[in-house]
Amino acid sequence: MYKKLTVLLLCVALTLGLAGGIAYAADGSAPSIDFEDGLYGFVGLDMSAGNADASVLSVVDYLGSKALKVEVQKKVPYVIFEISALLGDDVAKLASVTMDIGIDNGADDKFYACSGRIYKYFGEENEKTYDEWSVYLASRNPNAAKMAMDDDEAFIAGAGNYIVLSKEVDNYATKTGDTPVSMYIDNVCFYDAEGNMLAVDTSAMFVPRETGTDLSNLCWLTGATAFEGFAKSAGAWSQDGLEMPQEIIDALVPGSGVQIEFSSESGDMWIVMPDSAAGWMRVGGCGNGNSYINNAKSIAQIPYELIAKFCGEDKSTWGARMQCEASGAWEVYSVSVGKLVPQITLSNTVEFEGFQKSAGAWSQDGLEMPQAIIDALVPGSVVEISYASETGDMWIVMPDSAAGWMRVGNDGSAICVDGKCYITYEMIEALCGADTSTWGARMQCEASGAWEVYSVRVGTKGEMAPLSNLVSFAGFETSAGAWSQDGLEMPQEIIDALVPGSVVTINFASEDGTMWIVMPDSAAGWMRVGGCGNGNAAVKDGISQIPYELIEQYCGADKTTWGARMQCEASSAWEVYSVAVGTAAE
Repeated sequence: MYKKLTVLLLCVALTLGLAGGIAYAADGSAPSIDFEDGLYGFVGLDMSAGNADASVLSVVDYLGSKALKVEVQKKVPYVIFEISALLGDDVAKLASVTMDIGIDNGADDKFYACSGRIYKYFGEENEKTYDEWSVYLASRNPNAAKMAMDDDEAFIAGAGNYIVLSKEVDNYATKTGDTPVSMYIDNVCFYDAEGNMLAVDTSAMFVPRETGTDLSNLCWLTGATAFEGFAKSAGAWSQDGLEMPQEIIDALVPGSGVQIEFSSESGDMWIVMPDSAAGWMRVGGCGNGNSYINNAKSIAQIPYELIAKFCGEDKSTWGARMQCEASGAWEVYSVSVGKLVPQITLSNTVEFEGFQKSAGAWSQDGLEMPQAIIDALVPGSVVEISYASETGDMWIVMPDSAAGWMRVGNDGSAICVDGKCYITYEMIEALCGADTSTWGARMQCEASGAWEVYSVRVGTKGEMAPLSNLVSFAGFETSAGAWSQDGLEMPQEIIDALVPGSVVTINFASEDGTMWIVMPDSAAGWMRVGGCGNGNAAVKDGISQIPYELIEQYCGADKTTWGARMQCEASSAWEVYSVAVGTAAE
């Protein structure tokens, strides 16, 4: 749930004293962190959001003392405080955090208001809520901000909880188009529920965590086998790689793919099979198909079928070696092979209330299905389980089915990714029968190792299309309020890219997670596409996809009648970071 503004005014002297505009604890003691020791290894950057900035962190002199400087390069800084390491077991006592936040003047030496959020990631599953801060007056720069835990929120020792400070509104950058101003953080205080300041260990170190890998344009990779030792680099149009071990050869089967974590000056990446019987072969670039590459230009995927298309159906003729290549200087950090599974989305979700269960390996536990869940189990639906297990697997058991006591998904058909397990209606139907009234009253969970389930819900299943051959809609960075539209005239390259099989992909944030497009000049009329009854965009993790065919359905088969403009819209306040058109997998 979103939190209301909780900026702590400097004039509130009941809990904070004033000292030259800097806030200190009421008892006169030093703050938990004042950066005077020069240590800041306990902070890092969250780069998972589409608008995340690669800010430069340093400790500098600021207003007569030391402060952490966040030098913003272009976008939004997300600064992680490693509170679990700073506070140790005392993190469970943390009830509030205060800090002073200052901002630089613009290049014209004028003050411009800025604001942002303090995100808190708490509980076993790192649930996220936030409080807000602002520096809105030159006379209150720096200003003090506060993050407070609600009654139903708690940090947990050992759960890897953390907080993130962002600067999401920069009026200088907005008004001038110039580089956003730098931000300064000082006098960070951690308090328990009684207002006592908690001691911290400033020698603690930031631990890089999986804050949300950018999977835009990609499939999920499941059952991955690592290509050991594949860490290589080379110049533009140069190749390097390794001989494929047997486990990689065995993993290369229909439905699988090669995933490469990389960086390159040109943002592209593909593989080369130099010893293929079909000839020295590039696959995933240079006319031999296109790799799926995420928006961050950090992960590439090449499906088995693409390799087979150019190297032949018999993988024994592919040769012993696999190499990487890009059109700019490149470095590969890892290569793995696994099953490529389209990312699943859910809509029209119904929560299975009270389904928090745990048990040992090969033990089952669950609940009787309420009518709302029974009604939601229809063709095209999917059961989503949020869980953890020692072995990483999870499935359901229908113990009262007329077809017999039935495990569903334990044959590897359940899709288990990043703590979520997906079991489709059709999988249950195949084992328990087409008549849901014969499935029995109960649904249980089970895994081959000790397990815990945090929640279960049922929703309508959708899929995110993996995309290649992306064409960027240059300059499409805009924002607006709920039910408001904004966008641009489509350049020729976007019009040319809009062909059958193509998809409009939008990297965005909105308060309620919705996003679609509007074609305001269509000959068919002012038209929403992907929302409000005109089809549904596929949306997941800040990415919205609208296929060409959906636009065609509402705007007509002749794209010359679609009008010159494309706009974005959502049912809540929204911001779009980028728009592109790509080719969906066949």
